[in-house]
Amino acid sequence: MTRLSVWTRTKRSSTIFDGAAHVVEAVPQIRQEQGPTVIDLLPGDSDDEPRCYRLVFHKRHRKLVLDSYLPSIVRQWREIIATNRQRLLFTNHSQEGKSRWINVPYNPPATFDMLAMDHSKKIEIMEDLTAFREAKEYHSKVGKAWKRGYLLHGPPGTGKSTMIGAMANFLEYDVYDLDLTSIKDNAELRKLFLDTTDRSIIVIEDIDAIEVELTTKRKGKEAAKENDDNHLVIELSEKNNKGKVTLSGLLSFVDGLWSACGSERIFVFTTNHVDRLDPALIRRGRMDRHIEMSYCRFEAFKMLAKSYLDITEHSLFGEIGQLLDEIDTTPADVADNLMPRGKRNGEIDRLLDEMNGAPADVAGNLMLRVKRREADDCLAGLVETLKKAKMKAAAPPMDSVEEAKEE
Repeated sequence: MTRLSVWTRTKRSSTIFDGAAHVVEAVPQIRQEQGPTVIDLLPGDSDDEPRCYRLVFHKRHRKLVLDSYLPSIVRQWREIIATNRQRLLFTNHSQEGKSRWINVPYNPPATFDMLAMDHSKKIEIMEDLTAFREAKEYHSKVGKAWKRGYLLHGPPGTGKSTMIGAMANFLEYDVYDLDLTSIKDNAELRKLFLDTTDRSIIVIEDIDAIEVELTTKRKGKEAAKENDDNHLVIELSEKNNKGKVTLSGLLSFVDGLWSACGSERIFVFTTNHVDRLDPALIRRGRMDRHIEMSYCRFEAFKMLAKSYLDITEHSLFGEIGQLLDEIDTTPADVADNLMPRGKRNGEIDRLLDEMNGAPADVAGNLMLRVKRREADDCLAGLVETLKKAKMKAAAPPMDSVEEAKEE
């Protein structure tokens, strides 16, 4: 049987690929060869390293090599490059009247495992992202730009920014944080979009606040009745009323003519008030998936307890679950109560003193007791905080109290 091989430091090695028969050998220098048997994959780092690979195979396996083996090598190479490459966070910066991208290394700590969200919902989102990443041929077949839009909406502190970091980690994409308030017109917006790279997430955060801050206007009463995207104008300021960024200019990159300039891109809009957004901006097809980042319920709390306290059960879980069902509190507020404050009570101080000079196994057991005690304190503090929030929510507003006194 013949063999299919990949290059190693021995310059010649072999393995089996789908039962086919081939040999790959490294060529020390680039040189002209007759026929298609020399394949230039990657240049070496020095003249001493091989820079070409000669693939030798039986002619009956030609289709297998060209259609399966070489594409699989290219895919693996791209995956290795993407995994080892430093991800970047970009933001647009205005300098001398022009906006340009600047970047910093981006290593978000968030993952979907840490995200305080219903487990089935997280699985849905990860499956959707995976399907998008693998859908190049599908988008080409149906004639659509290879991009996807997500709208993250919910109260502050519910994890919208954390979700973006988890998506970037999951896909291994760069992130572009677009600040519309520093862009003077559609032409500048277009240039910024064209300077973004493939395999990236383009984020516009708090888009509802942007619309309020920039003053949204319709051109005339008749235009307001027409509900036409092109008539919505976002003006930057009174000082620079010649420069305008229009909604149509933004949408042309999300799903319009310019959306085809680039591929494998994800657009993420976030908002605290989804009801304030123009329907033209968030309709299905532009924002393909609407993800509600809701208040913390018991399932989300258990994930936070596992991440922060490394526990999966506790005697206070039942009471906490009931309180979380009765009041609205954000994952950020719950997480804040699950962080040890550094204030040691007497028992924890005593356990820590006993650990000094103790054998490794004894010290390990004492540390477990310290962690359990810290978990007890954190959960008790969370119960107290939730009870206070419940009482505050049940109390009548001050205005109502004053009116009752006057009557």
